[in-house]
Amino acid sequence: MQRKKSIFQNNLVTLFLVLLVGIFLGCSEDESEGLKQVSSRAYKGHENDMDANNLVSMYPSILGTRLDDCHTCHTGEVKDGKVASNACDNCHNLMLHGEEVGSHTFTETLNPFGLDYLNAGRNSEALKSIKDKDSDGDGFKNDEEILALRYPGSNLSKPGQAVATLRTVSVDELKAMPSHSQFMLANTSKQQFDDYATFKGVKIKDLLASLGINLAGATGITVIAPDGFMNSVPIETVDKVFPQPMFSSGLDVDTLGQDGGFVNYPKEMPQGLSNGAPIAGEHWLMMAYERDGMPMEPSYLDAAAGKITGEGPLRLVVPQAKAGKPDRGLKYSPTNCNDGYDYDENADHNAGAMVRGVIAIRIDLMPAGVEEFDYMNGGWAYINTNQLIIYGHNVQ
Repeated sequence: MQRKKSIFQNNLVTLFLVLLVGIFLGCSEDESEGLKQVSSRAYKGHENDMDANNLVSMYPSILGTRLDDCHTCHTGEVKDGKVASNACDNCHNLMLHGEEVGSHTFTETLNPFGLDYLNAGRNSEALKSIKDKDSDGDGFKNDEEILALRYPGSNLSKPGQAVATLRTVSVDELKAMPSHSQFMLANTSKQQFDDYATFKGVKIKDLLASLGINLAGATGITVIAPDGFMNSVPIETVDKVFPQPMFSSGLDVDTLGQDGGFVNYPKEMPQGLSNGAPIAGEHWLMMAYERDGMPMEPSYLDAAAGKITGEGPLRLVVPQAKAGKPDRGLKYSPTNCNDGYDYDENADHNAGAMVRGVIAIRIDLMPAGVEEFDYMNGGWAYINTNQLIIYGHNVQ
């Protein structure tokens, strides 16, 4: 079965490149200014690190800190005066769902500091020209905020603020909480394979209840990985059962061959599964510590790729909000198989929301006058010690 590119695929690739010309969405050297490539912890889902390099070259003291990250210039989606999604979700939604077509552009993902940097020329000279500006209007110059490791594009972050109170829970403590297991599909968007797996862990609602955290007034939770990747979830999703999924069998390489197979199945699967039939049991938003009966491989940063490898010791598990069948990844479609399983842009590709290497849950919204947890500086330590932190709204 020969794979062939479609006009849709070519357009999406072009669209991807257009979107990623934004701040921290670039990854090659800025040759015009002779900058050397420098190490950066900005999330590596993008095309180059030109803008991150500009920033850390001007401010070497922020290298490897939380300001060495996409959030310094990008913002989440704002609806009705409230942040509806974090910066990661906002950019990825634009990229994956094509919302930039028509009235939407990548500049909508930029915060005031990012816009000032872009408008000033998007280079090291641009940073120099705006260093004495107060981009976010919080009373502090950009230069002051950056040197104090505060976000120059957010008026909620400023020098001298109190740091958020952190609650810490170990993986062993999670295992002592009421456990939940669910067999489900993790439907990927671009990768070659989708996966069926049994995840065991704790429902998010039970986790927070066990810690005595009062969710009254909370708008949602944001789950954070140490490379800065985040997924924000509305509070109502924490307390709901997801739609019952269906099982699809016989889509593996052994059945369809190397060109046609695209689903991985575990060696041991629950009893009673039938092709096209519902999967038994309730499916919840959960924090998993096991996959198919085994602890998950601890995550680590691949220095060459700049991305997380592994998925544990904790992973956010997000069932499909719109239950559906597996489909081939975007990069592996269309095919000549004519079997109805090529990439479906309308499918719920839930695997992308399943944050790997989780180190923190933030209860949104953050209290006024309280500084965000510095996950970029301290996050990897929580992977090494098998711990999870919870902070934010009503966390004491």
